[in-house]
Formats: sequence, structure tokens, C-alpha cells
Amino acid sequence: MNILQNNRGQAFFEGVFILPVIVVLIFSVIWFARVLLTWQQLVSATRYGTDMIANTSLSKEDIKKDIENYLTHRMIDGRKLDKDKIKEIKIDIKDYTIGDVNVLDMSKIFSAVKNLFVPTAEMSSVSITYSYNMPKILSWAGRDEFEIKTKLSVLAGTGCKSSKHKRNN
Repeated sequence: MNILQNNRGQAFFEGVFILPVIVVLIFSVIWFARVLLTWQQLVSATRYGTDMIANTSLSKEDIKKDIENYLTHRMIDGRKLDKDKIKEIKIDIKDYTIGDVNVLDMSKIFSAVKNLFVPTAEMSSVSITYSYNMPKILSWAGRDEFEIKTKLSVLAGTGCKSSKHKRNN
């Protein structure tokens, strides 16, 4: 009978010591899932921005406003991001036209093919930087917040960025 009581006391103390570890583990999994969800929302917004660059003739300011609404508008179903935590939405639109390619002018054909396969500096892009608060339990890390950055590019000269659209940048 005495041995059974000692085992119960040992199990109680093991539970007392392991419970905080389990709580911290569950909390960190939930927090990390929220960070991943935020990152996914930012990736989706950058993809939305590059789609607008490629398929519309909107200006940089209009695209920036649309992306901000995409992330923060009160009518959004699901999780909205805090407008004050969006540090930067950068839109970089590189417009160039391939022009009329004459079949006999090989230099223009090589230039057009090069621009399609070796984009180098001819990339239009959207990048978003969002500030995320560190939980209080991780204050030992010495930081109150960290930034999540996403960037997506699209080839310049694709979609509506041809000479028929006059983009106001």
C-alpha cells in the first residue's frame, strides 16, 4: 500500500513539470501556424499584384491600393491583416515593347527571344513587407517584432504592357 502512494506522488510531480512544456509546445505550434498563414496571405497578394501588372494597365499607385485592400479591407471573408503593420508595398513596373518584328531583321528576333528567356533586369515585381509581433513568451529572443517579406516577379513585356497601353507610372 505504501508503494502505491509513492507512485501517485511521483506521477503528480511529473505532470506538474511536463504540463508547462506541453503548453509552450502547443502555443508555439499555433503561433507558427499563424505566421505561415500570414506569409501565405502575403504571397497570394504579391501574386495578385503581378497578375494586375501583367493583365491590366493600372498605375503603380492603383495596384498598391488594390493590394492593400486585398489584405486589409473590412469586407474580407477570413483573416484580415493590420493595415498599420504593412511596412511597404513596392511595385516595380518595367515596360518595354518588343515592337514590330520584321521576319527579315534577325537582330530584332534575337532580341525578342533573349528578352523572353534571359530576363535579367527586365522584371516587373511586387514586394510586400509586413511586421509581425513576437509573442511575450519569446521576449528572451531580444526582439519585439520581425518582418515577413515576399517578392514575386513577372517578365516585362508580357500581358498588357505592349505599346497599345499607355501606363501612367
